[in-house]
Amino acid sequence: MKKGVMMIIVCLCFGIFAQTAPATEAKPAADGSGLDVAVAMKLLETKEQAFEKLASINPKKGTPKYAAKDKEIKDIVEEIIDYRFIAEYIIGKKWLETPDPKKEELYNKIKELFSDVYLDKLFYNKSYEKKYLEKGTEKKYLKGVPESIYITSEVQGIFKGKTVGYELVYHIRKVDGKYKVFDVELDTVSLARNYREQFEKNLKEKSVDELIANIDKKIKSSKSEKQDKKESKPAK
Repeated sequence: MKKGVMMIIVCLCFGIFAQTAPATEAKPAADGSGLDVAVAMKLLETKEQAFEKLASINPKKGTPKYAAKDKEIKDIVEEIIDYRFIAEYIIGKKWLETPDPKKEELYNKIKELFSDVYLDKLFYNKSYEKKYLEKGTEKKYLKGVPESIYITSEVQGIFKGKTVGYELVYHIRKVDGKYKVFDVELDTVSLARNYREQFEKNLKEKSVDELIANIDKKIKSSKSEKQDKKESKPAK
């Protein structure tokens, strides 16, 4: 049960950022890395304000206004999530062996898995509270990232009608001069590592085409399940 909650909430939490001001003043890294914790924190706060503004707009699903809001949400997330690194990391060695056309198709499916299946859900569920605990810089958190920033927060939200509390850690790196989230940990469980283990196991037995088909199946299944739940709700 906990694993199921983790997979849903962690993935979704990519699109949600702090509502509470940090308890202590964020300071720039002093190790010469060029990473500035204060700037990364400001990014999260700025994006949260943008999400809050969108949350006040409630167009009917299926209308042009709804589509415009959905696009704006995903555009904001696109600015802060390092999808390319996530895709390359979780596919591992197989990524280098994959032809460019298939690589792009696989990347787009992984991105769709994160955005359409997960990010959309939690954004529309605003029943959560968050506060920052600590932040700083770290070295070699994941392979391919020599230095990065971590921001730890404590979150309380509603999951299936029950209050759920957990520790959430954002891992942020600098990409072309911009700060982007490349992993999230929930109660010490890494999203990137978790998916890497699952994908590596599948790729030992299946081709890239089969993996793409499996991801697509997961996306369609999730959307179908969400639609069924919506249609099963009694009319008010």
